[in-house]
Amino acid sequence: MIAFCKKCCAAITIQKWWRGTLVRRSLQHAIICAWLVQKWWRMISFRRREEKRLMALSTYIWSEKASVLLQSMFKMWLMRTRYKKYQRAAQIIQSSWRHHSFQKASGAYSFNNLNQDGIDLNIEIVVE
Repeated sequence: MIAFCKKCCAAITIQKWWRGTLVRRSLQHAIICAWLVQKWWRMISFRRREEKRLMALSTYIWSEKASVLLQSMFKMWLMRTRYKKYQRAAQIIQSSWRHHSFQKASGAYSFNNLNQDGIDLNIEIVVE
């Protein structure tokens, strides 16, 4: 009876060890499966967050580019307007200066000035 009891106790010990091994294996398998699911979910959630971030960034960049372009076009229009204004002022000054210079130069050869110098340029035309 004692031998049977020792064999029985040994069998029970082996069964405990085997059941513990099976439980540990199944728990290890469950842990690995849970780890894989968590890894997959983290990857999916990271992709979604990254897509949202890129969408927000592109929207922000688009509005920034639009505002910079609008400001640039306004400044260009303003500078062009100023340039045209200054160009027109320069044209008026040049025109007035040329007119003044021409009047001064042509005034030296007018009839009034020539008569004062003692040169008489009266020409008589005789038709027969």
